[in-house]
Amino acid sequence: MRIITGDFKGKTLKIPKSKYVRPTRAMVREAIFSVLGDFTREKDVLDLFSGSGALGFEALSNEAGSVTFVEKSKLSLKVIRENILCLGFSSECRVIGRDVFAALNILKKKKLRFDIVFADPPYSAQMAKKCLLNIGNCDILHPSAITVIEHYKKDELPERTDKLKLWQLKKYGDTFVSFYVPV
Repeated sequence: MRIITGDFKGKTLKIPKSKYVRPTRAMVREAIFSVLGDFTREKDVLDLFSGSGALGFEALSNEAGSVTFVEKSKLSLKVIRENILCLGFSSECRVIGRDVFAALNILKKKKLRFDIVFADPPYSAQMAKKCLLNIGNCDILHPSAITVIEHYKKDELPERTDKLKLWQLKKYGDTFVSFYVPV
């Protein structure tokens, strides 16, 4: 897998060899960063269900200020850390090896705020909706934040929650990408 946009375009990323990791396809990553445009510059990014870390590394390649990776798989954490070292991003990255929902509570308690949140949850059990609702309710978003949820086409997400509203929806076969902004 390669970084496809920004300053590190073409750099190779290691990916975990696991049937549970579903890296975001290059076409989808390119579309996400086309929508975000220059918004990533100097922004604090949260990459939930990081897997390979591809979305976070794309953000860093597009001049994000920092990325916090959240992943519970030990294999994926090892690969993310290797990619951080290989790309020279040590000072811009934080890695949290926990369940996403536990990590969101920790981030809330620490009063950390993010400008961009990526979430690529497993395609099962309405996980995308659960993730969206938790992100909106845990008070970790800056007022101009963008939350990007990658989800299976059959996982219908609401157009609006108490704290977030759908801004854009992109469709790529069975993969949908929903962009939310604060209400």
